Amino acid sequence: MKKTLFLFVTAIFFSFYVGKSYGQCTPDPLVTDPEGNGEMVPDTLEAIETVPLNQTLTIIGPDTANIGTGTITIHHVTVKSLQNKPTWLSYVCNPSTCEFVSTASRCVLTTGTPPAGSAGFYPITVLVDVYVSILGTPVAVATDYNSGMPLVVWVHPASWGITEFANKGFGIIPPQPNPFNNETKIGCYTDKAQTVSFKVVDMVGKEVYSEKLNTNAGENYFNFNGNNLSNGIYFYSVIDAQNHVITKKMIKSK
Repeated sequence: MKKTLFLFVTAIFFSFYVGKSYGQCTPDPLVTDPEGNGEMVPDTLEAIETVPLNQTLTIIGPDTANIGTGTITIHHVTVKSLQNKPTWLSYVCNPSTCEFVSTASRCVLTTGTPPAGSAGFYPITVLVDVYVSILGTPVAVATDYNSGMPLVVWVHPASWGITEFANKGFGIIPPQPNPFNNETKIGCYTDKAQTVSFKVVDMVGKEVYSEKLNTNAGENYFNFNGNNLSNGIYFYSVIDAQNHVITKKMIKSK
C-alpha cells in the first residue's frame, strides 16, 4: 500500500500547539501500525465547552511519503506550526521536540478548556518539516510543508450528551458500516411518529447532505450514499421534531 504524508498529517494534527515543556505522557502499547503509513489513537480530539481537556494521544510515525512526484523514505517529521488553531488548545510532546520518528511509538498530551460559546468545528492547517537520512544525517527535504487538507477540532456544547441519555424517547443507532466505502445505514429510534432530520457536514462545517424522514415509533433508518464525497472525516446530526440534536462522527475510506 502506498504511504502518504497526508495520512500521517491527518492523524497527528490534533496534537499540536507550540509547547515548550516535556510531554508527561506514555504511549499506549496496544496501538500498532501494521500498514506502516502512520497511526494516531484516538483519531479525533473532541472537547466540551467549559470542561478541561486532558487527553493522551499515541502516535506512530510513517516510514515513507509522497512529496511532489516521488516517494521518499522518512527519517522523521517535525511539526512547525498550526494555523487557525483555537487559542485555548495547548499541547506538549514526548519527545519535547515534536519529532515523530519513522515507525516509533510516541505520545502527545493535549490540554485546555474551551470557553462557553465555542462549540463548533475548527479547520486547521498543519505545517511540517520532513526529514530523510543522508549518510546517517537527517536532512530536511521539505520545510513548512502544507498538508493541503482542512483539519478540525470538534468542540461540543456544554449540554452535549445530556439530550442523548436524558431524552429517553429519542436516540441514534450507529452507522453500519463505519468507516464506510460509499454507503452506510444510520438509524434512529423514536417513541412516536414524527419528522426527523438528518444532516452531514464536512470537517470545516459545510453541509454536504440533508434529508427528512417520517418515522414510526421504534427503529428507523437513513440510507446514506456518500459516493460523491472525498475520503475523510464527516459529522452527522440527527434532529427530532422537538429539536433535540445528536451529533456523531463517521469516516469515508476506500
